[in-house]
Amino acid sequence: MQGPLELRVAEIEGAIAQIAGRFPEVPVSDTLTLRLLMLLGRELSSLLESALRPHDLNDTDFRILICLVSQPDGGACPSDLCAFVAQSPANMTRVADALSERGLITRTTSEHDRRRTMLRITPAGEALAHSLMPLVLGITHGVFGDMPPPARRSLLDSLRALTEQIDRRDPSR
Repeated sequence: MQGPLELRVAEIEGAIAQIAGRFPEVPVSDTLTLRLLMLLGRELSSLLESALRPHDLNDTDFRILICLVSQPDGGACPSDLCAFVAQSPANMTRVADALSERGLITRTTSEHDRRRTMLRITPAGEALAHSLMPLVLGITHGVFGDMPPPARRSLLDSLRALTEQIDRRDPSR
């Protein structure tokens, strides 16, 4: 029996085959790979968002907390976190405001450069991040399931190669 994702993949394959029938220049395998990456990205985000929602967090909030917890002094500049959490500076400000209002992080002025703001994890933020790690790790383990380590490494290598290819295609990114 096929699961919901497998059915959607079959629908995508059918649609791509139909398009390729009309446009023979369409690279079926590459197009399917891109569509599957996009589908899986949305599905993985949805899994994480659903798991974090009862804790009044989203994936971005969680990644900020985890990133701050991982810093030796529990702090980082918002601009340093933007790339890790894939957020614009303006959205980072909004997210940091919300986390600060909840008492999960604080904002202070940098000791080294008064023009820079530092975000710091609070004890409540650190406790929440630690309490959610088993949940997030459970999702990670569930996603990869019984996939053997060599297949996981191969997937990772392929994704890195695709990342490099995209960067070569558009170096302004």
